[in-house]
Amino acid sequence: MRLFDVIPEKLFSVLASPLKEDYAAILFKIYEQYLMTTFGIEREVLVDLIVDYIEEKEENDTFGQALEEEIWEESMDNPAGARGRAGFVLRKLETTGWLAVETYSDYKQYVTLNDYAIRILETLEKIRENRQAEYQGFVFATYTLLHSAEADRQGNLALEKAYEQTEQLINGLKSLNHNIKRYIERVLSHKSPAEILRMHFEDYKREIIDRSYHRLKTSDNVSRYRPRIIKKINGWMGDDAWVKKAADLDVRRERYPDRDAALRELYRKMDYIRQSYLTMDNLLEEIDRRNVQYANASFLQLKYMLNSSKNAEGMMMDILAYLARLRAEKRAGDPLPGHLEPLYSIFTQGYLDNGSLFTARENSKNHQPVAMDAVEGPGAEQKARRLAHYKEMLARRLTRERINDYVLDKLGDRADITAAELGVREAEDFLKLIYVAAYAPSRLAKYKVDFSTPERVTTGDGFNFKNIRISRK
Repeated sequence: MRLFDVIPEKLFSVLASPLKEDYAAILFKIYEQYLMTTFGIEREVLVDLIVDYIEEKEENDTFGQALEEEIWEESMDNPAGARGRAGFVLRKLETTGWLAVETYSDYKQYVTLNDYAIRILETLEKIRENRQAEYQGFVFATYTLLHSAEADRQGNLALEKAYEQTEQLINGLKSLNHNIKRYIERVLSHKSPAEILRMHFEDYKREIIDRSYHRLKTSDNVSRYRPRIIKKINGWMGDDAWVKKAADLDVRRERYPDRDAALRELYRKMDYIRQSYLTMDNLLEEIDRRNVQYANASFLQLKYMLNSSKNAEGMMMDILAYLARLRAEKRAGDPLPGHLEPLYSIFTQGYLDNGSLFTARENSKNHQPVAMDAVEGPGAEQKARRLAHYKEMLARRLTRERINDYVLDKLGDRADITAAELGVREAEDFLKLIYVAAYAPSRLAKYKVDFSTPERVTTGDGFNFKNIRISRK
């Protein structure tokens, strides 16, 4: 579905008009009032709210004149008084699609915000107030959702909400990274040391360091719950029964047409959550690098501006600053003053070397192919020997299927078995035990492994390993 099949084409026209600041302020007031009501706002109450705003702003002649011009252009009318102007503003917000007016059984008109308008204003409100993400809140919510008692009974809902929380966490970290980059660009554009110091100790410290970066490194540290989140997701991905049950619940909710589509989406969401937490260190390192880059940029910019020494570096900075002022006062193509032009004359310089010599073209020659002797390949005996060796290598490969057969053979009729009962006596047995543990998280494994036991076993043959418990799925 296309965007403007959902929202009206003229929705954003009020936010692109000369009175965009005033329309935005009125919309935020309506949104704030709407949050405190259940069914909607009475039209008269809303008109009074807009009247209060217009009367406050009428002290500014520019606003009053601009509003009168807009009313005249659109309605060829000039309503008298603030109440008539408020009615025009209300009608315009209704015709552009922000508001909807309904008449109830008591013949009173109530104004409501359209559903898409509520979401847009909610987002704009967060941007306006510069609300920062609570990273630990996203991580804690994800952990709680995955480990709640209802997660096994309604796993599809738990996974869906955990996926949304993870998306918000990753988007919040990306936003923090981008904000630091924006401050680097701002610090390079400032013209005075006072502006740089004010931005660093007021804006950057308040908006980035105090609200986001410091909490990300201390109270909002995402590593606190990360191992348990990854472990839970790995357990679900390896539990075919749980995944199929969750897929069936999604199909019953009519989220997907069939089980296969639901399974694909469930595995995609689980893989996204797992990969997000596994690769999160790369994003955190990039944020650290950006923060260091910002600190270096601030220091170097201040050093450049405050350098008043009379050494070669200081004098070069004075010259460059002077030339920059001259260039700002002149057109880009104008030459420098006559006494400075000879100092900066740039010209091309060529020289001869071995690569400069001209290489004459050679006449093409007719190619006379020479017959080649047939290469003698390996004999039948050598081929058979290599084929047998290759088959032996394939037979010794510990694939997932072979490990499944190995575990099921050891289990027999039993429900579970410990690692010590597998009979680890030689290197190949020990290697199989390693592969049993490695393949356990796979959804194709026909068994599951409990790693929680602290007990370790040392065999008489010198092998030491954790006495894990292996059970049939």
